[in-house]
Amino acid sequence: MATIRDVIEVIEEFAPLELQASFDNCGLKIGDVNRPVIGIMVTLDTNEAVVNEAIEKKCNLIIEHHPSIFYPIKSFDYKLPLTKAMTLAIKNDIAIYSAHTNIDFCENGLNDAIARKIGIKNISKTSVDGPRFGNIPRQTIGEYASKLSNIFNDKHVKIIGDESKYINSAAVVNGGGGNTEDLIAAITSEAEVYVTGDVKYNVARLAKDLNYAIIEIGHYNTEQDFMPLIGQLLKDKLNYNEIYMATTLVNPYNQ
Repeated sequence: MATIRDVIEVIEEFAPLELQASFDNCGLKIGDVNRPVIGIMVTLDTNEAVVNEAIEKKCNLIIEHHPSIFYPIKSFDYKLPLTKAMTLAIKNDIAIYSAHTNIDFCENGLNDAIARKIGIKNISKTSVDGPRFGNIPRQTIGEYASKLSNIFNDKHVKIIGDESKYINSAAVVNGGGGNTEDLIAAITSEAEVYVTGDVKYNVARLAKDLNYAIIEIGHYNTEQDFMPLIGQLLKDKLNYNEIYMATTLVNPYNQ
């Protein structure tokens, strides 16, 4: 029977921890790596509902994308959502493992998966942790934004730039790539539009002043593919089928 350590080794062979961003906190959060795996729950975030779902489905390992423990914990107040979830996991002997920016950045990881999903061909990357970019079928920015709205089931896609302008190249960072560094990397790649989430106001202003196009999609929407990506990886490498995608976690934004 596979152990929690076996599962971690598969993930880290695919996406080494060395790839994670300097600010990140990937890896084991709680648990004993030597325990046999009974079932695995894969989720974007870990909250009380997800832990209860893991208990119901008899999972003793949660693999999360966003690290539940990101900053040092200075108190363990049971009234707070995070500590309630962590306490429930500990009481039920459920391990929690975070695979975040290492999965975003690795070869054939989440960023590459999203690049393919939005129709980018001949995918290249500006750097290990930078935007993916390449060619897309010729279309207007407005048409492309409409397609992305349907692809990601996001009714609130935002656009910076002339919606009638024709483009045939794009750059993308899944999740929260709306920072100055990634915008400049997208521009430098000569992609004609940058697709990402969590665009800060100063970044939006910079793009507008540079007459450069951005299509902003919700963070949650662009990262849901984390779950099937991890699930398929573990099924392929471990021949293990007791893997569940969290159904109780919902987008925090109204759709």
